[in-house]
Amino acid sequence: MTTTVQTLGRKQIDRALRDALARVYLAAYGDAVLPESVLDAENFAEATLRRHSRRAGFRLVVSVTAGEVSGYGYGFTGKRGQFWSDWLAGAVPADIVETWVGDHFELVDMVVDPAYRGLGIGGLLHDHLVDGLPQERALLATVPGQGAAPHLYEGRGWQVVAADIDGAKALYGLDLRQDRH
Repeated sequence: MTTTVQTLGRKQIDRALRDALARVYLAAYGDAVLPESVLDAENFAEATLRRHSRRAGFRLVVSVTAGEVSGYGYGFTGKRGQFWSDWLAGAVPADIVETWVGDHFELVDMVVDPAYRGLGIGGLLHDHLVDGLPQERALLATVPGQGAAPHLYEGRGWQVVAADIDGAKALYGLDLRQDRH
């Protein structure tokens, strides 16, 4: 199976793509028989993604496998004054805030449809998403440990910069300057 990954801007997110992203979101995070899961996926595609796509530095990558959207990843420039950046400022030590928070790339979400997992799509999405970013650092939150997400991120140079920031999650950081010449 061949997978292609495309980087898209806000104006390229049309109805068909929002529907496809909602389908992947639902497959990964919800249960299609539960109305609340369907509503959550629709809210992601119609409200959250639209709001985030208006942020500076927005970048969306979409994978297509066998003619179907198989995954996506996106983020934007995180700044003080935004919810998550300000929340982090109160949740992690001041030296971490000073070093990492503000004008960073905020990796908001990266998802592969469960039907396509194990094919290397997460790595493709990640690499396309962070390739050539202008920011010096990137941040994300995920559950550390032996799962697929921390395995992928740690294998690509992300490090835990603050453990236990939100229940079971850790704050991961990636120094994007390391790949620059």
